[in-house]
Amino acid sequence: MSRHGRVLSAAVLVAAVTLSACASQVAGTPTPAEQADAAPPQAAVTTTPPPSEQAPQPAGMGECVAGNDPAPVDCAQPHTVEITKAGTFGSGMPAESPDKETVFAEVFPECRQAAAEYLGSDSYDATTLGAWLLWAGQEDWTAGDRWYRCGVAQLSGDGQAQSRTGSVRGILADERGHEFQSCSSVRPSQEVPQQVPCEGPHTGEAIGTVRMGNSGDTFPSDQQFNDAAAPACRQALREYLGTTRDDVAASWRWPDQVNWRHGFTNVTCYAETQDPVTRPLRGIGSSPLPR
Repeated sequence: MSRHGRVLSAAVLVAAVTLSACASQVAGTPTPAEQADAAPPQAAVTTTPPPSEQAPQPAGMGECVAGNDPAPVDCAQPHTVEITKAGTFGSGMPAESPDKETVFAEVFPECRQAAAEYLGSDSYDATTLGAWLLWAGQEDWTAGDRWYRCGVAQLSGDGQAQSRTGSVRGILADERGHEFQSCSSVRPSQEVPQQVPCEGPHTGEAIGTVRMGNSGDTFPSDQQFNDAAAPACRQALREYLGTTRDDVAASWRWPDQVNWRHGFTNVTCYAETQDPVTRPLRGIGSSPLPR
């Protein structure tokens, strides 16, 4: 093994990663998306129509929404979120509009599971697709409305839902899922991944996930994360490349405790290079790395 290979192999143990996420609230007039601190992607929505109008029904499963408006739009048209589940909060929620942490803890694990079922794979943490949550905002909440909607969105590098067209239902169950692969401009073993297009310079390619439990389980120790991730991610790397090579290493990252409670219970595996490559390494075998 070359010295270059040894350097990479030594870099497989990683620190916990804080996952970025989004939330937005529409109270009367839609407001811009807000950035949530260490919390899963989501949004809160309330609409206050003129007295002569009835409030529109939020979109249902399989429908799409655009921006902060919960009304359904045609998924063939530009939209930001595709709804995967419709629900109502139970009586255990507070009478006043709850904070984001309370809402996330209550239903976001359900949204994570709904996203996996809708997309056709629970490995979507290795893609640019993410679970999303919309719920009744302050005015509707005060009026007794308790609806929420789980969804999926294609996320930008800073966790914002991007406008797109077409449905993603079942898209990770076949080869179409590769178009959503997540790549990083920095080495995942060294820094929190920074999302960039895979068809351009990058040093990390997300290649799969390892499920570590459920949100209600005890948060694993660093040793437990590493013991589970090491064999699984190294095997995933061999299958991804089509061979074993010493200039590409397996690395992995895991969630922090806050995000674990919100349903982020996967380790994400990466194919990592020391220097940037310019296209995905899937099936590269023993060919030279693309520089």
